[in-house]
Amino acid sequence: MRRAVFTIAWSTIKHRKGGFIAAFVALFFGSAVITACGVLLVSGITSGIEPQRYAGVAVVVGGEQSKDIAEDFDPVYPERAGVPATLPDRIAKIPGVRSAVGERTIALSAADRAGSPLDLGDPLYGHGWSSAALAPFELTAGEPPRTGREAVVDADLARETGLRVGDAIRLAVGTTPASYKITGIVDPVGRQVSVFFTDARAAELAPRPDRLTVVGVLAEPGTDAGALADRIAKAVPGTDVRTGRDIGDVEFLDVGQSRGFLIGLSTAFGGTALAVVVFVVSSTLGLGVQQRRRELAMLRAIAATPRQIHKLIGAETLLVSVVGSVLGAAQGFLVADWLRAAFAAIGVLPADFDLAVNPLPAVGSVLLCVLGGRLAGYLAARRIARIKPVDALGESLTEPPRLGRVRLLSGLVLIALGLATAVVLPLVVPGEAALAGAGGSLLVLMIGGALIGPVLVKAVARLLGPLLSRSPVSGYLAAANSVANSRRLSGAVVPLALGAAMALLQISLLSTTQAEAKRQTADGITADYVLTTDRTGTGLSPELTDTVRALPGVAAAMPVTRSQVLLNHQEGEVSRAEPLSAQGIDPAGLRGTLDLDVREGDLTGLSGDTVALSRMAAGTAGLGVGDTADLHLGDGVRKKLKVVAVYGNGLGFGDVTLPHQLLIRHTTNGLNSTLLITAGERADDPTAAGTALGELAERTPALTVETVDSFAAAQQGADSGQSWTSLIANGVLLLYILIAVVNTLVMTVTARGREFAMLRLIGTTARQTRRMMFMESWVVVLTALALGTLISLPPMIGSALALTGRPVPHVEPVVWFAVAGSVALLGWLSTSLPTRSALRAEPVAAAGVRD
Repeated sequence: MRRAVFTIAWSTIKHRKGGFIAAFVALFFGSAVITACGVLLVSGITSGIEPQRYAGVAVVVGGEQSKDIAEDFDPVYPERAGVPATLPDRIAKIPGVRSAVGERTIALSAADRAGSPLDLGDPLYGHGWSSAALAPFELTAGEPPRTGREAVVDADLARETGLRVGDAIRLAVGTTPASYKITGIVDPVGRQVSVFFTDARAAELAPRPDRLTVVGVLAEPGTDAGALADRIAKAVPGTDVRTGRDIGDVEFLDVGQSRGFLIGLSTAFGGTALAVVVFVVSSTLGLGVQQRRRELAMLRAIAATPRQIHKLIGAETLLVSVVGSVLGAAQGFLVADWLRAAFAAIGVLPADFDLAVNPLPAVGSVLLCVLGGRLAGYLAARRIARIKPVDALGESLTEPPRLGRVRLLSGLVLIALGLATAVVLPLVVPGEAALAGAGGSLLVLMIGGALIGPVLVKAVARLLGPLLSRSPVSGYLAAANSVANSRRLSGAVVPLALGAAMALLQISLLSTTQAEAKRQTADGITADYVLTTDRTGTGLSPELTDTVRALPGVAAAMPVTRSQVLLNHQEGEVSRAEPLSAQGIDPAGLRGTLDLDVREGDLTGLSGDTVALSRMAAGTAGLGVGDTADLHLGDGVRKKLKVVAVYGNGLGFGDVTLPHQLLIRHTTNGLNSTLLITAGERADDPTAAGTALGELAERTPALTVETVDSFAAAQQGADSGQSWTSLIANGVLLLYILIAVVNTLVMTVTARGREFAMLRLIGTTARQTRRMMFMESWVVVLTALALGTLISLPPMIGSALALTGRPVPHVEPVVWFAVAGSVALLGWLSTSLPTRSALRAEPVAAAGVRD
């Protein structure tokens, strides 16, 4: 019996290729998108980079670089955790250890022979000479450094600077330069450019001499690395002990950050993608079943039972789902690789980060698509299978005059729920939950809109009726078709409206965030000048602050250091650790330099174990002035800090503001990001500060002086990575929706070949038929634009409320017109081209083709 059902199903697919090709296309591309998300997720969990500088060691011991959260993925600390400088002596005593070498990593910048800063492309780091054995680095010329003013450089740096053994090289830690004699050259290893000092000099240059980056362990001959790692982990608890390929995670701090990025992106984007794919596949399969309602009604009339109808459609959808999803899953790996390359191009992933090749994403995608397709087939067949055969025959000729009560009520309930989630939630629940709820409400509104879609199509068709009727033949037919076949047109409207709504929401979210951040930065910096470094620099040395304060014409100079922290809080019964941008400031220098738009409390009390939070961060964690915030600083150190203020300019300056000395001690390089400088109002020469700062910049490597406006513009460019990330990820999803739109519209038009032929046989010309379809396409386009705009407005307003506290999203009119033009062009092309193709057939022959 089961074989007979599949035989009939296969025969149906072969003789009705149009509808099943459309379902195949939706499943093929949907499976590719879901597989790509799965590949990114698995890569975030398992992938990484092979060790390079530590390739010669058996075991590497570093600080714990992630927070263990049982209910969620472990977030990674952005700053180097490090280990105590005394740790090598403890590890050296463990059986099987030949030697334990402490490694220090110091961010440097270099200058060429003329003293101009060098942009090497790869980061430049300094180390103690003893750690050269960890790669190992081999001397190709000269000898090791002997004094604090000697250094060994790798061949890449020697080539870029044009220097040789015996020459002097100018190197800077932050903005503090020093000259070193080159005593040797080593072969380069990996993607980092290396300089080696004496161990004592490396300790002097390190931001924290009492901490090491890692400890590299060289094993005795014949010692098993895994067993040795176990012994070390037991002897020095609270550290991260790695062997083999996992050493790359300790060597490259950005690998852990990249993993966290991929996990966060794939889970957030993957959930949305899965919902959209299921939605599109359901719409396509439902439209296909609706186009066959006459055939299915005849089966009911000749005694086919509802169970047999469900089995037949289930077998058809199963065959199409399996073939489409399996072939699409294979292409998903190519999509994932394209996404990896795109993310690497904008700098959010290392160029050498490899994706994990694992069959699990493909298997999961196929299972999800098959289950989704099977469920969609069941729902599409439900009405035709449950009503009486006589009623089924009647509905096969004309659509039901009105929607069912359950469908109409469900649509209205979902729309009400979506409106409440989008607009009401941000007014009641502040913080990230409000932003996520507003964004997630789009799909709820879209499903509700799809359920009542035929009502909307009829409404638009009736509104356009007088305009359409100006064309007595084509317009009359278009208006009559739109009203009578509103369910069919709704199947074309829904994916088009979804694409328009998603595009409007994403563009609005990005533009609102960027515009508000730019406004906050411009309004918040009240200083006259901003000191920072160009792309060749690593940051501003702390001692530069005192130098600037002593310059003529300078009234105040406030250092700002930047990092990222984890804000720990409870979300119901679940523990969360929210990664937030942080800045460290000196409240004594706030006057005349920085305005954070304080809403509650006072920043003058920002000292010791205190913190100020943005409105978004405070709302996310449910904190107010006087409460205690539970934070993990950038290097993983946990702090319980008293909240002294809540401020509004979080998008411009970060969601967490800490005392300067507290934050800078827990950064990898111990450097400032900027200096905000206010010129003295009573100075004899109003230009004295600017002149003095310009002269300082000329003699200080990589130092630049900027105005507030130029700095704000530069900050927007520096922060554009997140915007590009969202555009790339959502661009893939929008591309899938566009494919689905074209797919659905073409499917809708090509299924009407017999109708076109009948019209021509009763006297309608091909030109009148094309004009009729052109007018129908405008009904579809205008309905889609109206629905897309209406369902995107509440999430846009809710997102603006969550981000800025004002219900005014930032959308340029030209953006809406661009989206509208794209929807109109897409709708017209997807209708006109298949119409012209269908009209090429002879009317008599086409009229005899089955529905």
